[in-house]
Amino acid sequence: MVGVALVVNTYERTYRSVLTPGFFSKVVESNQRQFDEVVALVNNVDDERDARSRADALISRGEITSYAFVTDHIGPALRQAGLTSRSLRRHPYLLDYGLVMPHVCTSEWLLGWDAETELETPANWVDAGIELLDSNPRLFHTSLAWPGLRADEPGFEGEEVGRIGDYSINWGFSDQLFLLRRADLIGRIYQRFAPMAAARHAPHPTTFEYRVEANQRATRRPRATLTTLHYKTHDVPGGVLGRVGSTRFEYERMRALYRLEYYLLKRLPKGAGPRWSNSAPAARR
Repeated sequence: MVGVALVVNTYERTYRSVLTPGFFSKVVESNQRQFDEVVALVNNVDDERDARSRADALISRGEITSYAFVTDHIGPALRQAGLTSRSLRRHPYLLDYGLVMPHVCTSEWLLGWDAETELETPANWVDAGIELLDSNPRLFHTSLAWPGLRADEPGFEGEEVGRIGDYSINWGFSDQLFLLRRADLIGRIYQRFAPMAAARHAPHPTTFEYRVEANQRATRRPRATLTTLHYKTHDVPGGVLGRVGSTRFEYERMRALYRLEYYLLKRLPKGAGPRWSNSAPAARR
């Protein structure tokens, strides 16, 4: 069995429920396979001592193999990504955890997991996903169908650009759940230019999710979404706005701008390429 690290991202609002006996065991059991590393990635907590004490207790119980604080790793992670602290801008917690994630484990494969993600049905989808990615190196990562997406639908808002069995090929990326080669998240991949990715992730187009999707579109390496297995998550009221405290004016201004951009981009010819269009052909070998 190949080496896989399960890395769960948690922060102030979620760490008390995550760093508690039984949480990680439940996640592992729902994936119906063992992981070489089970890592708690802790970010933006008010009481670091409390979080550290809870994580130490989970190590003693054998429920996690390690834990890490984003603040301890963000410097080297920024340097390897070719970014500076200015890249974090006003809302660093929408990017820094993703930059750090591949640096807190050593396994070949990385399963990124948000603290509020759950599988609707337990299944070992990871090994099949690795086999798919091994046999199709043009794919950047694989994930599962998100809430509201049904098996007979093509993809996120009709963005499917291909099909491999039960997998929908599309250009999206979500930090709620993703499986990829750890090495693919390390390096200078976070400064790509892709207007369609910016439009899709408005009103905050500087996030980890945006930067990874922009890289996928620029390098023509899409996502494979397994449509027969769903996950669920707990949405925060107000979305990103509710998490980062943006003012209503900031939010509405950015949303209007990127709504216009999305409208214009959707009207580009199909041959414009994935940087500009969702309907472009999938990546070429």
